Amino acid sequence: MMSRVSSARRARYGRLVGLWVAALVLLPLFTAMAGRAAADAPKAATDANLSGQLACADLTKQDFTRIPEAPSTLLSAVVVPAAAGAPEYCDVKGYILPQIQFELRLPTHSWNGRYFQVGCGGFCGVINIQNCGDVLAQNFAVAADNMGHVGDMLHDPLFAADPDLRRDYGRRSTHATAVIAKAVVERFYGAKPAWSYFRGCSTGGREGLTEAAWAPDDFDGIIAGDPAFAGRLGAIANTWDSQHLLHADGTPVIPADKLVVLHQAILAACDALDGVKDGIIMDPRACHFRVESIECKGGGEGADCLSAAQVAAAVAVYDGPRNSKGERLYPGGAMFGAEASWGTTADSASLPAGAERFIEFWPNPPLSYTYRDFNFDTDPPKTLAAVRLYDPVPPGEAPNLTAFERRGGKLILYHGWADGGVSPINTLDYYSQVAHLQGGMATIRGWFRVFMVPGMFHCRGGDAPNTFDFMPAIMAWVEKGVAPDGVVATQKDPAGAVVRQRPLYAYPEQGAYNGTGDVSQASNWHAAMPATMPDDRVAWIWGPPVNH
Repeated sequence: MMSRVSSARRARYGRLVGLWVAALVLLPLFTAMAGRAAADAPKAATDANLSGQLACADLTKQDFTRIPEAPSTLLSAVVVPAAAGAPEYCDVKGYILPQIQFELRLPTHSWNGRYFQVGCGGFCGVINIQNCGDVLAQNFAVAADNMGHVGDMLHDPLFAADPDLRRDYGRRSTHATAVIAKAVVERFYGAKPAWSYFRGCSTGGREGLTEAAWAPDDFDGIIAGDPAFAGRLGAIANTWDSQHLLHADGTPVIPADKLVVLHQAILAACDALDGVKDGIIMDPRACHFRVESIECKGGGEGADCLSAAQVAAAVAVYDGPRNSKGERLYPGGAMFGAEASWGTTADSASLPAGAERFIEFWPNPPLSYTYRDFNFDTDPPKTLAAVRLYDPVPPGEAPNLTAFERRGGKLILYHGWADGGVSPINTLDYYSQVAHLQGGMATIRGWFRVFMVPGMFHCRGGDAPNTFDFMPAIMAWVEKGVAPDGVVATQKDPAGAVVRQRPLYAYPEQGAYNGTGDVSQASNWHAAMPATMPDDRVAWIWGPPVNH
C-alpha cells in the first residue's frame, strides 16, 4: 500500500513539475501575446461619449489572471445609476495577487477616453475611490486601490509583518493597479485610454513621485501633493517631532494657548515681509524669528510667553532631526507659521508609533517598543532597508526622472508652506535635486513644476487660500502643451462663502501684491521671479553629495 501511495504521489508530483516547466516555457509566449494585443488595440477617441462594448456584469467572466505584473480576479461588476453629478457607471471590484484590492468605475455610455487613478493616505488599507468623484463626474474611467492590505490609515499597520505586503505598500501596488485597470478599460470599451492621469497627496504624493521614477509609462500626467516619504519620514522626522512636542504621558509640551502665543509673535515679526499684512507668510524662509525672544523671564511660566522647555521644543521642531554629531537626518524641519498644524495630541504619535513598531524595522522590534525608544544615533541605519523599499528616492541618490521626461510625462508637485507633518524643505530639496541632475530648474520647468501654497497645512486646511484644482492644468499641459503658469487658490468660511483668493505660481515664482486693490482678490496679484534660480539642495545623511 505504501509503495502504491508513493508511486501515485511521485506521478502527481511529476505532472505538477511538467505543468510548471510548461508554464515557464509558455509564459514568454503569453506575455508576448498580451503585449501584441495591447499594442494592437486602438487609443480611444476623447470626449466622444463612448459606451462599453460588453455588458457590465460580463466583465466578471473575463480572465485577467494572466495579466503580466498584475494577475487579477474581478469579484463583482454592477451598473450604478447616474446620481449626484456622476454618470451611470459600471462599478468593478477585484484584487491583484496576492491581495491588492481595487475598485474601478467605468462610465457605461459617456466615457471621455481618459483614465484617472487616485492615491491613498497614511498607511492606507482602504480603497480611496470617493476621492475620484470630481473626475468621474467629467466621465473619466477612475480607479483606486488599498495598496495591498486592509487596515486603518493612521494606526497600527499590522500588514507589514508580511514582506510581500511591505513590497506592495512600497512601489508595486500603484503600478499594478494601473496595469489591471487599463486592461479592464480596454476589455470593456475595446480601446486603450488616450491619456492617463494620477493625483494624490501625502502617501498619494509619494505614490505619484514613485510612479514618475519607477513606472514612467503608466501616466501621462501626475499631480503629487505634500509627498510623505514613508521611510525617511515615518521613523525619523515624525518621531523627532513627537518626542519633542509630547510628554511621555501624551500631554503636549506646548499647549494650544502657547502655540497661539508663538504663532502670533511670528506673524508680528514676519507677516508683512511680503508687503502685505494678511496673516499669511508668503515664504517662511525669509522669516528669521528667534523663538528665544518670547521666553519667559527668569525661566518661569506666563500667559504671553514660553517656558525654557517649550522654547527648546519649538527650536528643535523648526530645525528638524539631527543626531548627536549635529548631522541632519532629514532635509528640514517645520516652517514658521505652521504652529497650528503641529501634532500636539496623544493621537498625533500614532503615525510614528505605528511606523516604528511595524514597518520601519526588519524584524519588528519587541511589542514593548514605543516611539520614545527610538535612538537618533543608532536606529536610523536600521531603517535603511525600509527607505529603499518605500521611498521614491534610494538613500544616497538623487531622484532620477529622465525616463519620465523622455517619454513626454508632465508632473505638477505642490506643497503647503504651513505643513506641520511633512517639511516643505523635503519637496524643495527633491525639486532641486531633479534640476541639478536634469539640466537646471529653468529647463525642467518645461515638464516639471512645483507650486508652494502659503499658509496651507498638510494637503489642506490653514487660515489661507487652500483649495485648488490642478486637473484642468495638467490636462492642458499633457494634451495641448500649455504649461501651467498659475492656478487660483480659494479660502471659504464654514458656510461655503468665499473669504479670499490668491494665485499660486510655479516655483520659484511667487505671488506679489500689485500695490492697489483688495488683497483678497486674485486679480490684484502678479508673479514675481527671483533674479537667479535657487539651488535648494540640502546636505543630509542620505542625500547625494551637495556642492553649492
